[in-house]
Amino acid sequence: MQLVKIEVDVHQKYLEKARQLREIYDKAGVKVFELLGSPGSGKTALAEALIDRIKDKYSILYLGGDVASTLDAERIARHGVDATEINTGGICHLEPDHVMKALSNVDLSKYDVMFIENVGNLICPFSFPLGAHKRIMVVSVAEGEDKFVKHPMSTRLSDVIVISKVDLAPAIGVNVEKMEEDARKLNPKAPIVKVSVKTGEGLNELVSVLGL
Repeated sequence: MQLVKIEVDVHQKYLEKARQLREIYDKAGVKVFELLGSPGSGKTALAEALIDRIKDKYSILYLGGDVASTLDAERIARHGVDATEINTGGICHLEPDHVMKALSNVDLSKYDVMFIENVGNLICPFSFPLGAHKRIMVVSVAEGEDKFVKHPMSTRLSDVIVISKVDLAPAIGVNVEKMEEDARKLNPKAPIVKVSVKTGEGLNELVSVLGL
């Protein structure tokens, strides 16, 4: 019984820190979108494509979470926006304290939009909200059409669902409509957008869904 109480207390602590982050975002007037998905799902490529479509309209900040390296932030910075990498040193997800530390010397009021790309992981990051206004689950067709069924909780916790790399579906024999149906059964409310960064399919629709 005591163990359960400790777990609840810890969860509440993280929820409170997420609430504090949301207050920071709202006070600065910045809209925050969190990208979550497995390694190789296309999160960074999707961030690049979205940034290219909106950077003339908005001032953008990118925070990238990874176990090591600054590779993703370097990719994003080439698109002419401010980018910071957060190295967790082995932790499989970003936590509110990581984001708070990364923002400690940042004037958020300079920005209109912030993208937070979480560590590549379709499990742990969903249990540690970062106060984002929308959490975007990114699943590529290359991961298999049963991905949503295998990760029901993550699917349910998402505000927007992106099925990425749809241009590959015919080559690998994946039924994208089946993926969409599975996601819809688990999460009837979240918009589902089928995207190909390579062809541009679905990107304008996603920009619209995000209100950008």
